[in-house]
Amino acid sequence: MKKYDKSYGQSFLLVTFMIFVFSLSFLYVNRNMSYQKYERIQFESAGATLYANLYYPNINLPFQEKHPLVIWAHGIGSQRDLDLRVPVEFTKRGFFVVAIDYQGHGESEGNILNIDEKTGVPALAEDCSNFLNYFENTNVFKTRIDKDQIGLIGHSLGGMVVLMNGALDNRFKAIVTWAALVNPDPKMFGLSKDDPFVEYFPVNLLTKQNTENLLAFHHVHDELLNFSENALVLQEITGCQLITIEKKLPFSNHTLLSDEVLIGTIYWFEQIFFGDIKINGPIYLTYSINYVLLGISLSSLLLCTIAIIRFASNYFIFEEAKDYFKKNKNRKLIEKEPIQELEKDFMRSDIYLRIIKIGISFSFFLIIFEISFLFLSLLSFIIAPLIMIVLYFLGKAVLYLKKPRLNREKRRGYKNQVKFQLRVKVLGYALFSSITFLSMYYLFSISYPFAFFFPSNILSTILAITIYPLYLAMELFYRKIIYPLLNFIRSNKYRVYTIAILSIINHLFLMALAPKLFIINSILVTYLISLVVVIINGLIYERTEQFSSVIITSFIIIQIFFGAAVHQVLSVESFLFNFL
Repeated sequence: MKKYDKSYGQSFLLVTFMIFVFSLSFLYVNRNMSYQKYERIQFESAGATLYANLYYPNINLPFQEKHPLVIWAHGIGSQRDLDLRVPVEFTKRGFFVVAIDYQGHGESEGNILNIDEKTGVPALAEDCSNFLNYFENTNVFKTRIDKDQIGLIGHSLGGMVVLMNGALDNRFKAIVTWAALVNPDPKMFGLSKDDPFVEYFPVNLLTKQNTENLLAFHHVHDELLNFSENALVLQEITGCQLITIEKKLPFSNHTLLSDEVLIGTIYWFEQIFFGDIKINGPIYLTYSINYVLLGISLSSLLLCTIAIIRFASNYFIFEEAKDYFKKNKNRKLIEKEPIQELEKDFMRSDIYLRIIKIGISFSFFLIIFEISFLFLSLLSFIIAPLIMIVLYFLGKAVLYLKKPRLNREKRRGYKNQVKFQLRVKVLGYALFSSITFLSMYYLFSISYPFAFFFPSNILSTILAITIYPLYLAMELFYRKIIYPLLNFIRSNKYRVYTIAILSIINHLFLMALAPKLFIINSILVTYLISLVVVIINGLIYERTEQFSSVIITSFIIIQIFFGAAVHQVLSVESFLFNFL
């Protein structure tokens, strides 16, 4: 094994750490323009424990003593700390903002179809009200919140949530919906037309009398929620003001990622609460800068994590490997090191042949997924990896049987290989790498409220094992099939870079198979984290050449992130499968 240069490692670690510190400093300066602190709140609703973030405004309003409050409800499959537009833009205008994880989302327990046993009302229709019941008893509410200036903002399913809560609770004085779900087909939720829940769908619950001060935004070409079936129906039954968006929007029309929507929402609340849209000054949006700084900070965080993992490899791997090789003179009994393979001079034709093999391997990988998805839909992400794992080991078995009967010496050699795979320092290095990545990630996401993913219960963590074949198949594909074919690349480091690029391309192709699946943000984040894990595992495999190390890293990290995703998938299971 080639020992890692400590001086280079120290320099790389120092540079990445400085970049991370500088980017984080700029991020906090930008945040402090809006709010200086937030508070994580836990409360009960319909028998479930829910969570919310309370953001404190950075300024006082010169024209009134107390502050208005808006409750922000995200879209289906999302969570309270991903879409920061409302917290960032409203707090800097003197509003308190509460971003709520309603039933079955984020850290919150429950399910979107739960019914409150005490009241007989759907839990979704009470979540905002139950938060307010809790919050009204706090000192912050009593001393700093104007009880006559409380509003609701909801996107997609969150729009349905705020419409139901607003219709049933007159403490909410104004409501704004972004691409709200108003008139769903009961089958979308796995319900019959006679189910008690259907009575509380906005189309059946809302009237002109219980929807005062309602403003709706909807894109005329919304890809997920039809404009006529939702926006026009909402306007017809409530007489609300409807603002239509027609221009093509970034990422998706359904997300309503538009300055026009955000500015219109701010003006709506300030007109109703303050009586004048000019009294609070002009609007300057900065959320886009916030996301750019978040991207830079997270990227530098990843680089810093990689630098730590690379530098730490000296203290976990190499001295032990050196001693072990001295004790085993017959080094052929152990997996060949990449440095031995790289000493070969490859003919140009051999390089072309290897590139063709890589192309065929990737095509075969994607074809299995494509065929599986045509017949099995979402189950293909479990079945296709199992097929590839079985084919891989069948191939290994065939090659093994073709060889002459192994003598005792070679049998001992394979035992030595297994023993070396399970060396304490190799496994310790994998564990250290996993803990380093998770620690850096969670320290960031807790200190700056963004994308905190963690399983909400033990059951979700256990069920997350179901997706592990996907990551095992990927690791076998990259480490045991593609990595050896890249021996013509002289540098191990550049082999890692090549694997990283190929894995990005591969992940993009897999995303294209089921784009609607990624409307569940926790699934999207888990998928992106899996890409990060593949890249980090490339580094770990470069340092150890032990497959056991990447298996451990994948298992620990993926279990946590997919554990968070499983909870949300189960909550919206009927909607998701009917929608797809």
